[in-house]
Amino acid sequence: MKQGEQPIRGFKFSAVAAGIKKPGTTKLDFGLIVSEAPATIAGLTTTNLVFAAPVAITRERVTKGISRGVLVNSGNANAYTGEGGVRDALNLTREVAEALVIEADLIIPMSTGVIGNPLPVDRMRAAIPGLVRGLDPYRHMDVAHAMMTTDTRPKTVQLDGVASAGNFKMLGMCKGSGMIAPNMATMLAVILTDIKVEPSFLRECLIDANEASFNSVTVDGDTSTNDTVIVLSGGSPASIELGPTLADREAFRSVLNRACSDLARQIVLDGEGATKVVEIRVSGAPDSDAAFRVARTIAESPLVKTAFHGEDPNWGRIICAAGRAGVTFDPERIDLYIGDVPIVKNGLLVPEDWEPSAHKVMSSKEFTVVVDLKSGSAEALILTTDLSEEYVTINADYRS
Repeated sequence: MKQGEQPIRGFKFSAVAAGIKKPGTTKLDFGLIVSEAPATIAGLTTTNLVFAAPVAITRERVTKGISRGVLVNSGNANAYTGEGGVRDALNLTREVAEALVIEADLIIPMSTGVIGNPLPVDRMRAAIPGLVRGLDPYRHMDVAHAMMTTDTRPKTVQLDGVASAGNFKMLGMCKGSGMIAPNMATMLAVILTDIKVEPSFLRECLIDANEASFNSVTVDGDTSTNDTVIVLSGGSPASIELGPTLADREAFRSVLNRACSDLARQIVLDGEGATKVVEIRVSGAPDSDAAFRVARTIAESPLVKTAFHGEDPNWGRIICAAGRAGVTFDPERIDLYIGDVPIVKNGLLVPEDWEPSAHKVMSSKEFTVVVDLKSGSAEALILTTDLSEEYVTINADYRS
């Protein structure tokens, strides 16, 4: 991005320290994104049956197909807070909307943090004037910081695209570090683009991008109560419109896929206590669902993940995990590689001394595990992490 250039046309950003988790803290924890004009919107939320108050509100508001922005907080999930939690979120978005002189149901609420505690509404209400006053087209990184919980760094992506009507930009930000699993993954993500896209196609593209990105990462197998990904398009009155041609549609789809994949990878790289990022590739499966189930079972096995952390090429744990995924395959035909090192071929351990080479691969920050079931032509890929002592430490005192 050139010096002085706006990160994305049509959107403004602001964040303040409202002391949401603890009074008096200086951490940015309350953020606001506002579009200059009504933007088209698409959104996806958690599949967890226990879902937060802001998720319930978001599900209803995205059906309008238009939005004016997002109100996000960290430090408190506003989950399992009953009718009071819904009322609090509605009141906060209403007060922000009144300050902006827009309709309240055009603001999307998003929360992340500790489950079960009511929002500190008084502190948040007191912070709203400063939040609105601070809106600025250059402060997107402040909002990215305000979304963070156990994240060690903000996660953003900026991409350029080309359509027949002209060039367009895409800006994405997300939070996520722990409680990360497929079925929406566990994170908050907001993706903004300055090209206008009709809601139905925007949702179609988001569903596809989500499956290949946020639904294909796992840190610990837990799916949260607050998972939400939102895309807002065309936030400026002068926004160009995406054309109806296949070339235009594929150009937009490609940029959104890249943005989601980049953010999802950043989540895994920042996984709680993670020292490794491991790509699990399963091929030769009967169908794509089977491939995904095997990959996920391997990726979430505590025994496999601790072996990754210890840089121990314990191939038996990987094979055993594949075998309990509920997928039919012939164990006597399976191949297994760590990196490019063959370990099992046709169900038998290779005779070569593979262990030093496999250990060397696993000593890297990132490596790949490949399993070929030889039972079909489908394949799947999931990114995961190792499981370290630090993960336990982080989550043992998260509420304190």
